[in-house]
Amino acid sequence: MLPATLPNTATLPNTTQPAPSLHTGQVLFFRFWERTVLSVLEKVRRLPPNVQSEIATRVGNYIDLAQTVSDDTTLTRFIEATAKERAKVIEQRAKPTVDRPWATAALAEAWCIARLGLLDGSLNRYSAMSVLAAIEAFASEPQTKAEGKIMTT
Repeated sequence: MLPATLPNTATLPNTTQPAPSLHTGQVLFFRFWERTVLSVLEKVRRLPPNVQSEIATRVGNYIDLAQTVSDDTTLTRFIEATAKERAKVIEQRAKPTVDRPWATAALAEAWCIARLGLLDGSLNRYSAMSVLAAIEAFASEPQTKAEGKIMTT
């Protein structure tokens, strides 16, 4: 989700080790990262409903796949794949957050980073949970609305 400021996932601590203590710089980074992700999500929520629905469905599909992963290495591969997807879209000169593939990849990448950070203690627990909850809520909204419409007709 973030460019070069994102910690290299290959160097994240092992899950069997206790979480490192947070320094002021780390706390500021977590807050910045969380705000950035939530800002992107807010911009996506301003898009037309059909675009939001498409992005939410795609992000939901990524989440469904990534939730089945039980090890850090495979989750890291998901992060790398979504980062490459986002970079590919940027190379094609798409405008971030208004481009469906970019927004999908960015939100899926952020969800994977938050999940990995929560699992291995490399991210602030509250920042990770906030990002996970916000993205999961967004990804589930269109399906809920669609199911409600099907039930009433």
